[in-house]
Amino acid sequence: MSIIILIKEEIIEAFKDLVRSTDIEVAGFLLGITSGNSAYAKELVVLDNVDLSPYSFRMDPYGIVHAYRLAEILNFDVVALIHSHPAPSYPSIRDIDGMKLWPIIWVIVSSIDMGYRAWIIRGEILEEVEVVLTN
Repeated sequence: MSIIILIKEEIIEAFKDLVRSTDIEVAGFLLGITSGNSAYAKELVVLDNVDLSPYSFRMDPYGIVHAYRLAEILNFDVVALIHSHPAPSYPSIRDIDGMKLWPIIWVIVSSIDMGYRAWIIRGEILEEVEVVLTN
């Protein structure tokens, strides 16, 4: 059964603007609603990358707690993790390890060409998630 994530176009564009504005990886969460095999991303929460690295990210733990609390206040779910890559928008080995710990959709935006794709791990299988932009 395939999974789809619907993301407001303004969220993707805002995230790309952040990626263009810095030399380090950008990361955060998408908050919204899940229904069956669909996720609807309605809010972007960007967190500090405590690695301060162009090649890796580690989100600020306090920011993670804040994002989950905000989702609760808004009556949303944390539907995806989003981050940039200085490479094509395919998960790295480190991403795949992280996906096993954070088994939600991962949206990866390439800082090279601003392309984006989404992924999820089910069991040991990496699956691409269809991304649909909405107004």
